[in-house]
Amino acid sequence: MAGQASVDVSIVVPAYNVSPYLDQFFSCLGNQTYQGFLVVLVDDRGTDDTYEHAKRAGAFLGDRLVLLRNERNLGLSGARNAGLEWVEAHPTEYVTFLDPDDWFEADYLSDLYSAAVEFDADLSISGIVRYEDGSGKVLSTEMVSYSDELFPDSSLCDDLAFINPCAYAKLYRLDGVRGVRFREIKRSEDTCWLFESLPGLKSVKFTNNALYHYRVRADSLTGEMDNAKYESMHEHFAKLLPKFSRGAHAPYREMFECQVFIRSSVGGVMRLAFTDMKNALLLARGERRWLETVMPSWRRNKYLSFGKWAPRSKKQLALRLSAQMYRVHAFVLVIFAYYLVSNVMKREVRA
Repeated sequence: MAGQASVDVSIVVPAYNVSPYLDQFFSCLGNQTYQGFLVVLVDDRGTDDTYEHAKRAGAFLGDRLVLLRNERNLGLSGARNAGLEWVEAHPTEYVTFLDPDDWFEADYLSDLYSAAVEFDADLSISGIVRYEDGSGKVLSTEMVSYSDELFPDSSLCDDLAFINPCAYAKLYRLDGVRGVRFREIKRSEDTCWLFESLPGLKSVKFTNNALYHYRVRADSLTGEMDNAKYESMHEHFAKLLPKFSRGAHAPYREMFECQVFIRSSVGGVMRLAFTDMKNALLLARGERRWLETVMPSWRRNKYLSFGKWAPRSKKQLALRLSAQMYRVHAFVLVIFAYYLVSNVMKREVRA
Protein backbone atom coordinates (compact mmCIF):
# COMPACT_ATOMS: atom_id res chain seq x y z
CA MET A 1 0.00 0.00 0.00
CA ALA A 2 2.30 2.72 -1.24
CA GLY A 3 1.44 6.12 0.09
CA GLN A 4 -0.23 4.79 3.25
CA ALA A 5 -0.53 7.67 5.73
CA SER A 6 1.26 7.44 9.05
CA VAL A 7 -0.86 5.99 11.87
CA ASP A 8 -0.41 5.90 15.63
CA VAL A 9 -1.40 2.27 16.22
CA SER A 10 -1.18 -0.73 13.90
CA ILE A 11 -3.26 -3.76 14.89
CA VAL A 12 -2.14 -7.22 13.77
CA VAL A 13 -5.01 -9.71 13.52
CA PRO A 14 -4.25 -13.40 12.77
CA ALA A 15 -7.36 -14.97 11.26
CA TYR A 16 -8.11 -18.65 10.72
CA ASN A 17 -11.68 -19.90 10.16
CA VAL A 18 -13.21 -17.02 12.16
CA SER A 19 -15.90 -15.87 9.73
CA PRO A 20 -18.76 -16.27 12.26
CA TYR A 21 -17.09 -13.75 14.60
CA LEU A 22 -16.07 -11.04 12.14
CA ASP A 23 -19.25 -8.94 12.22
CA GLN A 24 -18.92 -8.48 15.98
CA PHE A 25 -15.17 -7.94 15.69
CA PHE A 26 -15.44 -5.14 13.13
CA SER A 27 -18.38 -3.64 14.98
CA CYS A 28 -16.13 -3.34 18.04
CA LEU A 29 -13.49 -1.60 15.93
CA GLY A 30 -16.04 0.81 14.49
CA ASN A 31 -17.27 1.69 17.99
CA GLN A 32 -13.83 2.53 19.39
CA THR A 33 -13.59 6.00 20.89
CA TYR A 34 -10.00 6.09 19.62
CA GLN A 35 -9.79 5.77 15.83
CA GLY A 36 -6.12 6.50 15.05
CA PHE A 37 -5.45 2.90 14.09
CA LEU A 38 -4.86 0.69 11.08
CA VAL A 39 -5.79 -3.00 10.95
CA VAL A 40 -3.56 -5.63 9.34
CA LEU A 41 -5.64 -8.80 9.10
CA VAL A 42 -3.71 -11.90 8.02
CA ASP A 43 -5.84 -14.70 6.62
CA ASP A 44 -4.02 -17.95 7.40
CA ARG A 45 -5.62 -20.02 4.64
CA GLY A 46 -8.51 -21.58 6.52
CA THR A 47 -11.41 -23.39 4.91
CA ASP A 48 -14.18 -20.80 5.36
CA ASP A 49 -14.79 -17.35 3.84
CA THR A 50 -12.80 -15.38 6.42
CA TYR A 51 -10.94 -13.33 3.80
CA GLU A 52 -14.03 -12.33 1.80
CA HIS A 53 -16.08 -11.72 4.95
CA ALA A 54 -13.37 -9.49 6.40
CA LYS A 55 -13.26 -7.48 3.18
CA ARG A 56 -17.01 -6.82 3.42
CA ALA A 57 -17.29 -6.29 7.19
CA GLY A 58 -14.24 -4.03 7.34
CA ALA A 59 -15.02 -1.96 4.24
CA PHE A 60 -15.93 1.05 6.40
CA LEU A 61 -12.26 1.33 7.44
CA GLY A 62 -11.21 2.15 3.88
CA ASP A 63 -7.43 2.19 3.52
CA ARG A 64 -7.11 1.62 7.27
CA LEU A 65 -7.79 -2.06 6.58
CA VAL A 66 -4.93 -4.08 5.11
CA LEU A 67 -5.81 -7.65 4.11
CA LEU A 68 -2.95 -10.11 3.73
CA ARG A 69 -3.27 -13.74 2.75
CA ASN A 70 -0.62 -16.33 3.49
CA GLU A 71 0.30 -18.61 0.59
CA ARG A 72 -0.23 -21.56 2.93
CA ASN A 73 -1.32 -22.16 6.49
CA LEU A 74 1.46 -20.96 8.81
CA GLY A 75 -0.26 -21.23 12.18
CA LEU A 76 -0.75 -18.50 14.76
CA SER A 77 2.93 -17.53 15.02
CA GLY A 78 3.40 -17.43 11.26
CA ALA A 79 0.30 -15.28 10.75
CA ARG A 80 1.36 -12.80 13.41
CA ASN A 81 4.88 -12.65 11.99
CA ALA A 82 3.50 -11.85 8.52
CA GLY A 83 1.55 -8.98 10.06
CA LEU A 84 4.58 -7.74 12.00
CA GLU A 85 6.70 -7.71 8.86
CA TRP A 86 4.12 -5.53 7.12
CA VAL A 87 3.88 -3.15 10.08
CA GLU A 88 7.64 -2.76 10.37
CA ALA A 89 7.76 -1.69 6.73
CA HIS A 90 5.20 1.09 7.30
CA PRO A 91 5.23 4.10 9.64
CA THR A 92 3.55 3.62 13.00
CA GLU A 93 4.32 4.42 16.64
CA TYR A 94 2.72 1.45 18.36
CA VAL A 95 1.66 -2.08 17.50
CA THR A 96 -0.85 -4.35 19.20
CA PHE A 97 -2.61 -7.64 18.53
CA LEU A 98 -6.26 -8.64 18.52
CA ASP A 99 -7.85 -12.06 18.13
CA PRO A 100 -10.84 -11.80 15.76
CA ASP A 101 -12.99 -14.20 17.76
CA ASP A 102 -12.84 -11.94 20.85
CA TRP A 103 -14.62 -8.66 21.55
CA PHE A 104 -13.58 -5.48 23.29
CA GLU A 105 -15.34 -2.49 24.77
CA ALA A 106 -15.51 0.95 23.15
CA ASP A 107 -12.75 2.45 25.31
CA TYR A 108 -10.35 -0.48 24.94
CA LEU A 109 -7.88 1.07 22.50
CA SER A 110 -8.23 4.51 24.08
CA ASP A 111 -7.38 3.02 27.47
CA LEU A 112 -4.13 1.50 26.21
CA TYR A 113 -3.15 4.40 23.96
CA SER A 114 -3.83 7.09 26.56
CA ALA A 115 -1.68 5.28 29.11
CA ALA A 116 1.16 4.92 26.60
CA VAL A 117 1.07 8.58 25.58
CA GLU A 118 0.44 10.17 28.98
CA PHE A 119 3.22 8.21 30.69
CA ASP A 120 5.47 7.79 27.65
CA ALA A 121 5.29 4.04 28.25
CA ASP A 122 6.89 1.54 25.92
CA LEU A 123 4.42 -1.10 27.07
CA SER A 124 0.90 -0.48 28.36
CA ILE A 125 -1.14 -3.38 29.72
CA SER A 126 -4.88 -3.69 30.30
CA GLY A 127 -7.00 -6.29 32.04
CA ILE A 128 -8.81 -9.28 30.52
CA VAL A 129 -12.17 -10.89 31.10
CA ARG A 130 -12.12 -14.58 30.17
CA TYR A 131 -15.55 -16.00 29.41
CA GLU A 132 -16.93 -19.30 28.21
CA ASP A 133 -18.14 -19.42 24.63
CA GLY A 134 -21.79 -20.38 24.38
CA SER A 135 -22.81 -19.89 28.01
CA GLY A 136 -21.19 -16.46 28.37
CA LYS A 137 -20.10 -17.40 31.90
CA VAL A 138 -17.23 -15.24 33.18
CA LEU A 139 -14.36 -17.53 34.14
CA SER A 140 -11.90 -14.96 35.46
CA THR A 141 -10.86 -11.31 35.38
CA GLU A 142 -7.12 -10.74 35.21
CA MET A 143 -4.54 -7.96 35.47
CA VAL A 144 -6.68 -5.36 37.22
CA SER A 145 -4.92 -4.97 40.58
CA TYR A 146 -1.44 -3.67 39.82
CA SER A 147 0.20 -0.38 40.71
CA ASP A 148 -1.14 2.60 38.76
CA GLU A 149 2.31 4.18 38.74
CA LEU A 150 4.70 4.02 35.80
CA PHE A 151 7.46 1.41 36.05
CA PRO A 152 10.38 3.26 34.39
CA ASP A 153 12.49 0.08 34.27
CA SER A 154 10.69 -3.04 33.10
CA SER A 155 13.39 -5.28 34.58
CA LEU A 156 12.28 -4.10 38.03
CA CYS A 157 8.56 -4.69 37.40
CA ASP A 158 8.05 -7.89 39.39
CA ASP A 159 4.46 -8.17 38.17
CA LEU A 160 5.74 -9.23 34.75
CA ALA A 161 6.73 -12.55 36.32
CA PHE A 162 3.07 -13.35 36.96
CA ILE A 163 0.93 -11.60 34.36
CA ASN A 164 -0.89 -13.31 31.55
CA PRO A 165 1.73 -12.90 28.78
CA CYS A 166 -0.89 -12.95 26.00
CA ALA A 167 -0.06 -10.78 22.99
CA TYR A 168 -3.44 -9.00 23.12
CA ALA A 169 -4.47 -6.57 25.90
CA LYS A 170 -1.10 -4.85 25.48
CA LEU A 171 0.20 -1.94 23.40
CA TYR A 172 3.88 -2.02 22.37
CA ARG A 173 6.11 0.75 21.09
CA LEU A 174 7.09 -0.60 17.69
CA ASP A 175 10.77 0.36 17.99
CA GLY A 176 10.93 -1.74 21.18
CA VAL A 177 9.81 -4.96 19.49
CA ARG A 178 11.24 -4.42 16.03
CA GLY A 179 12.84 -7.57 14.68
CA VAL A 180 11.42 -9.90 17.35
CA ARG A 181 9.33 -12.71 15.91
CA PHE A 182 6.96 -15.30 17.32
CA ARG A 183 8.51 -18.73 17.65
CA GLU A 184 6.99 -21.77 15.97
CA ILE A 185 5.92 -23.23 19.29
CA LYS A 186 2.59 -25.00 19.68
CA ARG A 187 1.72 -23.21 22.93
CA SER A 188 3.17 -20.28 24.93
CA GLU A 189 4.40 -18.47 21.82
CA ASP A 190 3.15 -15.26 23.46
CA THR A 191 5.32 -15.89 26.53
CA CYS A 192 8.46 -16.28 24.45
CA TRP A 193 7.72 -13.26 22.26
CA LEU A 194 6.96 -10.92 25.17
CA PHE A 195 10.07 -11.82 27.14
CA GLU A 196 12.34 -11.69 24.12
CA SER A 197 10.91 -8.20 23.52
CA LEU A 198 11.24 -6.83 27.06
CA PRO A 199 14.80 -5.45 26.80
CA GLY A 200 13.48 -3.05 24.17
CA LEU A 201 10.42 -2.12 26.24
CA LYS A 202 11.96 -0.13 29.06
CA SER A 203 8.89 1.41 30.70
CA VAL A 204 5.62 -0.29 31.69
CA LYS A 205 2.20 1.08 32.62
CA PHE A 206 -0.80 -0.97 33.79
CA THR A 207 -4.24 0.52 33.16
CA ASN A 208 -6.05 -1.96 35.46
CA ASN A 209 -9.16 -1.75 33.29
CA ALA A 210 -10.57 -5.05 32.00
CA LEU A 211 -12.00 -4.02 28.63
CA TYR A 212 -10.86 -7.01 26.55
CA HIS A 213 -13.15 -10.05 26.52
CA TYR A 214 -11.40 -13.30 25.64
CA ARG A 215 -13.63 -16.04 24.28
CA VAL A 216 -12.66 -19.50 25.58
CA ARG A 217 -13.66 -21.95 22.86
CA ALA A 218 -12.67 -25.55 22.23
CA ASP A 219 -11.88 -25.11 18.52
CA SER A 220 -9.58 -22.10 18.86
CA LEU A 221 -6.08 -21.95 17.38
CA THR A 222 -4.49 -22.88 20.70
CA GLY A 223 -7.10 -25.33 21.98
CA GLU A 224 -6.43 -27.61 24.91
CA MET A 225 -3.17 -29.20 26.04
CA ASP A 226 -1.86 -32.39 24.43
CA ASN A 227 1.48 -34.20 24.33
CA ALA A 228 2.64 -32.38 21.20
CA LYS A 229 2.01 -28.93 22.72
CA TYR A 230 3.58 -29.93 26.02
CA GLU A 231 6.70 -31.26 24.32
CA SER A 232 6.86 -28.19 22.08
CA MET A 233 6.91 -25.94 25.15
CA HIS A 234 9.76 -27.96 26.64
CA GLU A 235 11.73 -27.82 23.41
CA HIS A 236 11.43 -24.08 22.87
CA PHE A 237 11.81 -23.07 26.51
CA ALA A 238 15.02 -25.14 26.64
CA LYS A 239 16.34 -23.35 23.54
CA LEU A 240 15.42 -19.91 24.83
CA LEU A 241 16.55 -20.10 28.47
CA PRO A 242 20.29 -19.65 27.71
CA LYS A 243 19.49 -16.30 26.12
CA PHE A 244 18.45 -15.03 29.56
CA SER A 245 21.83 -15.80 31.08
CA ARG A 246 23.69 -12.98 29.35
CA GLY A 247 23.43 -9.53 27.84
CA ALA A 248 20.28 -7.42 27.77
CA HIS A 249 18.03 -10.35 28.66
CA ALA A 250 19.88 -11.33 31.85
CA PRO A 251 17.91 -8.96 34.14
CA TYR A 252 14.71 -10.76 33.09
CA ARG A 253 16.00 -14.27 33.86
CA GLU A 254 14.03 -14.90 37.06
CA MET A 255 10.86 -13.42 35.59
CA PHE A 256 11.09 -15.66 32.56
CA GLU A 257 11.84 -18.70 34.72
CA CYS A 258 8.72 -17.95 36.74
CA GLN A 259 6.64 -17.76 33.58
CA VAL A 260 8.13 -21.04 32.34
CA PHE A 261 7.21 -22.64 35.66
CA ILE A 262 3.65 -21.28 35.40
CA ARG A 263 3.14 -22.32 31.76
CA SER A 264 4.83 -25.72 31.84
CA SER A 265 5.23 -26.99 35.40
CA VAL A 266 1.82 -25.84 36.62
CA GLY A 267 -0.52 -25.18 33.68
CA GLY A 268 0.97 -27.66 31.23
CA VAL A 269 1.28 -30.54 33.67
CA MET A 270 -2.18 -30.00 35.13
CA ARG A 271 -3.98 -29.72 31.80
CA LEU A 272 -2.22 -32.76 30.43
CA ALA A 273 -2.88 -34.74 33.62
CA PHE A 274 -6.59 -33.90 33.41
CA THR A 275 -6.79 -35.85 30.15
CA ASP A 276 -5.65 -38.99 31.97
CA MET A 277 -5.41 -38.68 35.75
CA LYS A 278 -3.82 -42.14 36.00
CA ASN A 279 -0.62 -40.59 34.61
CA ALA A 280 -0.58 -37.61 36.99
CA LEU A 281 2.24 -38.95 39.15
CA LEU A 282 4.42 -39.83 36.16
CA LEU A 283 3.85 -36.39 34.67
CA ALA A 284 4.80 -34.62 37.89
CA ARG A 285 7.96 -36.70 38.23
CA GLY A 286 8.90 -36.12 34.60
CA GLU A 287 8.40 -32.36 34.90
CA ARG A 288 10.59 -32.22 37.99
CA ARG A 289 13.37 -34.04 36.12
CA TRP A 290 12.99 -31.56 33.26
CA LEU A 291 13.27 -28.62 35.67
CA GLU A 292 16.39 -30.06 37.29
CA THR A 293 18.00 -30.71 33.91
CA VAL A 294 17.01 -27.64 31.88
CA MET A 295 16.31 -24.97 34.51
CA PRO A 296 18.02 -26.01 37.76
CA SER A 297 18.07 -22.41 38.98
CA TRP A 298 14.30 -22.66 39.58
CA ARG A 299 15.15 -23.77 43.12
CA ARG A 300 16.81 -20.42 43.87
CA ASN A 301 14.33 -18.25 41.93
CA LYS A 302 13.10 -15.48 44.22
CA TYR A 303 9.53 -15.75 42.94
CA LEU A 304 9.43 -19.49 43.63
CA SER A 305 11.32 -19.63 46.94
CA PHE A 306 10.19 -18.85 50.46
CA GLY A 307 11.98 -16.05 52.28
CA LYS A 308 13.50 -14.32 49.24
CA TRP A 309 10.56 -12.29 47.97
CA ALA A 310 7.25 -11.59 49.66
CA PRO A 311 4.22 -12.72 47.61
CA ARG A 312 1.68 -9.96 47.00
CA SER A 313 -1.41 -12.04 46.31
CA LYS A 314 -2.99 -15.40 47.10
CA LYS A 315 -2.19 -16.60 43.58
CA GLN A 316 1.49 -15.75 44.01
CA LEU A 317 1.51 -17.59 47.31
CA ALA A 318 -0.15 -20.60 45.65
CA LEU A 319 2.55 -20.56 42.97
CA ARG A 320 5.26 -20.59 45.60
CA LEU A 321 3.55 -23.46 47.37
CA SER A 322 3.42 -25.35 44.06
CA ALA A 323 7.18 -24.93 43.69
CA GLN A 324 7.67 -26.20 47.22
CA MET A 325 5.56 -29.26 46.45
CA TYR A 326 7.85 -30.01 43.50
CA ARG A 327 10.83 -29.75 45.85
CA VAL A 328 9.40 -32.41 48.14
CA HIS A 329 8.20 -34.63 45.28
CA ALA A 330 4.52 -34.03 46.11
CA PHE A 331 3.19 -31.90 43.27
CA VAL A 332 0.78 -34.68 42.34
CA LEU A 333 -1.26 -33.63 45.39
CA VAL A 334 -1.65 -30.15 43.87
CA ILE A 335 -2.87 -31.75 40.64
CA PHE A 336 -5.58 -33.67 42.45
CA ALA A 337 -6.61 -30.60 44.49
CA TYR A 338 -6.83 -28.46 41.35
CA TYR A 339 -8.81 -31.19 39.57
CA LEU A 340 -11.29 -31.24 42.43
CA VAL A 341 -11.77 -27.46 42.31
CA SER A 342 -11.89 -26.98 38.53
CA ASN A 343 -13.51 -30.19 37.27
CA VAL A 344 -15.69 -31.23 40.18
CA MET A 345 -16.57 -27.92 41.83
CA LYS A 346 -16.45 -26.15 38.41
CA ARG A 347 -14.50 -23.14 39.66
CA GLU A 348 -11.91 -21.34 37.55
CA VAL A 349 -8.54 -21.04 39.27
CA ARG A 350 -5.56 -19.49 37.49
CA ALA A 351 -2.01 -18.88 38.58
